[in-house]
This record gives sequence, C-alpha cells and structure tokens, in this order.
Amino acid sequence: MPRRKPAAAKRTHRRKAAVAAPPWKVTHHGKNIHVIDCTGDSFTSWEQWILLRSDAHSDSAKCDRTMEERHLREARERNAIIVDGGDCLDLMQGFGDKRACKSQLRSSQLAAAYFDKVIEEAAERYAPYSPWWAVLAQGNHESAWLKYHSSCPTTNLARAVKCANPLSQMGPSGYGSWIKVRARINNCGLTWTLRMAHGSGGGAPMSMGVLDSRRMLSWLEGVDMIAVGHNHHTNIVGIAREYLETRNGVYEVRNRHCDFVRMGTYKKDWGDGSGGWIVEKGTGPTSLRAKWVRLFVRWETEPGKEGSKSRGHPRMAWDVMDAQ
Repeated sequence: MPRRKPAAAKRTHRRKAAVAAPPWKVTHHGKNIHVIDCTGDSFTSWEQWILLRSDAHSDSAKCDRTMEERHLREARERNAIIVDGGDCLDLMQGFGDKRACKSQLRSSQLAAAYFDKVIEEAAERYAPYSPWWAVLAQGNHESAWLKYHSSCPTTNLARAVKCANPLSQMGPSGYGSWIKVRARINNCGLTWTLRMAHGSGGGAPMSMGVLDSRRMLSWLEGVDMIAVGHNHHTNIVGIAREYLETRNGVYEVRNRHCDFVRMGTYKKDWGDGSGGWIVEKGTGPTSLRAKWVRLFVRWETEPGKEGSKSRGHPRMAWDVMDAQ
C-alpha cells in the first residue's frame, strides 16, 4: 500500500501585541517650541520619563546601535518622551565631503543616492518608536548638509518617519528649542521647562563644557533644565539662582534650581586611540551615554506664621540620571 503522506503541520502565526499610544500629546508651535501635555490621577503616583539623547550619528559605522536601540525600547516601555538634541545623522560620506572616510561608510549606504539611502534606513529604524519621539533637533552635521546641499536632513527624516508610521509625533526642530511639559493632576496644573541647544565650540578637554552653564544662564530665564550636546561629553551640573518673590505684599527670598546637562553620544569616536581626527585633536575619549529625566510631584508644606495653619502646595520635581 502506498504510504500516506503526513498531514501538513498547521502554521501558527503569532500576532504582535498592540502597543498602546503614549498617555501624552505633543503640540509643535513653530519650529522651536514644543509643548507636551500629560494627565494624572494622583500627585503621589504620577511620573513622566524623558529620554534626552544627542549626537547619535546613527548612519556612521562608529555608532553603537545596540545601545541606541536598547534605550529606544526602554523609552517605549516607560511611555517616555524621546527628545533628540541634534546630530542624529552623521552625513559625512557624501560626494565632495572632505571629512569622508570609507571605513565609516556602512555597506547598506553604498549607493549613488547616498542621502536618500541614509534617510530611508533611519526612518525604517526609528518608525516603531516615533509615537514616543517628540522632538528631532538639528545639529551641526545636519546644518552643514543644509548649507551645502540646500536640503534639510532633519525635516526630511521627520517626514519619512511620518510616512512610515502615521502615529508618529516626531516634530523637526531648530538648532535651539524650548520644550515645555504640562501636567494636569487633580485639576492642578504643573509645568516643567527645558531649554535645549545643540552646542558650539571645541571639545573642551579640561572643563568638558561645564563653563557653558554659566554662559547660557546669563541670557536664559525661567528654565528648569538646560540640555546641550555637540562635544560628546556627559555631565550633570546643578545651579541655583536667587530671586525675590512677593505674595499679597509679603516678600520672600527664594532660590530656583536649574540642571545643566550634557547629553552624551552614541558614537565611538576614539576607538582604540590609534588614530583618527578626534585622536589627532587630543580631546580624549568620551563616554557613551544618554540621559533619563524622571518628572514627579513633590508636596511641599510651609509652616504658618504667628500660629496660623501650615499650608502646602504641589511642586514639579525631577531626577536626572545616566542612560547606559
């Protein structure tokens, strides 16, 4: 008797679990003002994470994409707001670029339409995270491409990501930008303000860019945090400023705290220290880092004067820590 053929195994297709949209919404007011609205039910339980990243240089062969994608996955799991401070793209391997180096060109970008290939590849990688990605700022690498090629990489990438994922909240931003997080909790409005700038100057091998904190605070007002990139350093510096406040004719001297944050990089520029532009410049290696910011509410109680009852009020507070 002829052998009966075994029944074909039933194929089981696992459906990917649907990922809920983040519990916040971003509104882009022009090119450099971005307002993010959040809601909460309780002062004690509410928190909002932010991933501050800069200088990914994601199309460079020296970019640590494993670390970058790990941070993006963690941001999605935490419903975090993703903020990119510029130089997301490297764009140094184009025709006629004096900085071009064949060892930094990924094989996937080897095409006549080099720029288009970089944008397409980046959009494909970032599209799954784009509902949580609020701001894509411009850095000096993107501004250099705009200057010499009359095409804005930041706008092109944001547009390509939106085409790949219509749920994207990613908005292109300028070299400097304001980001305001507004939380509505128990009918109480709280606000946190970030001033971001890509940065300028050299590698700052001695100060690691810390002196920029005082320079920027000389012309900035009303900020809770300043976030800067560009020189690939990573640090956190707390600064306090004194001001005089009056409430119903009562004067009080108060302090306002501001954190100055260098966001770090994903680009392994230094390598083994055997050569290259950064080695010849002599600035030294930089740590691969991004920054996590956790916003939460702290209830502050002030003692009453002359036997009156103490009074309390909620205040937006935050922690800053390394993402590594």
